[in-house]
Amino acid sequence: MPPTFNLGRDASGNVMVGSLPDSLPLARTYDATVSTSTPLTLNVATALLEITAIGASIFYKWGATASSTAFDGVVPSNTSKLVPVPQGQTTIQFIEEVATAKLAVVEF
Repeated sequence: MPPTFNLGRDASGNVMVGSLPDSLPLARTYDATVSTSTPLTLNVATALLEITAIGASIFYKWGATASSTAFDGVVPSNTSKLVPVPQGQTTIQFIEEVATAKLAVVEF
């Protein structure tokens, strides 16, 4: 069974969309030079990623080489996105939209 998380709630008790789990991160990655498809091997317990694109958009692909024409998702420039890890996935690859992009990933 996948792990469950206690997410932030508002004053009415509703889950706040985009809130982070109330647990410590399992791993953190920062990369200021995402110039080619850059692989990240996930912690075996990782179930959720917070992916942040700084300066330009970041494309990602589960378990295979990422490119601007082969990707599973995109994080728009200067935003963060919460991404659940599909069952059985142990790696994710990233590539930048332009050479100035920076990537930050937090594993939960």
